[in-house]
Amino acid sequence: MEITGKVLSILEPQRFTSKKDGSEIVKNFFVLETQGQYPKKIAFSVLGEDKFKQMGLVVGGVYNVSFDVESREWQGKWFSDVSAWRAIRTDGQQPQANTVANTANGNTTTTQAGANGVSPFPTAQPAAEQPQGGEKADDDLPF
Repeated sequence: MEITGKVLSILEPQRFTSKKDGSEIVKNFFVLETQGQYPKKIAFSVLGEDKFKQMGLVVGGVYNVSFDVESREWQGKWFSDVSAWRAIRTDGQQPQANTVANTANGNTTTTQAGANGVSPFPTAQPAAEQPQGGEKADDDLPF
């Protein structure tokens, strides 16, 4: 399922220890307010700190959130969980500029980086040198 809304708040993550192997499990939460005549507030959970960071959520940003709803019974009571698994920003705002090293020529440039700090665009490769004047190229391409 999908829904669009504005992020109202990002809540403190909950940390758990796995009973299986003792590893740490992080569950993050954020609150989204839907758009429309009768806006609703929905608390989403995101399992895994890396997935939450990839979403790049910012308070005040408008996102299209993909999610699943699951309910389960525990001691005669029912509990529901709204788990977000993707969030795409739809208000046209770009992430803040981050400094990303351009390894092709050794220079450092400022680019728009994604949530994980890596530019979503490939690094430009330096152009091959063209023959000068009357020199003939090895290929027959006109450029």
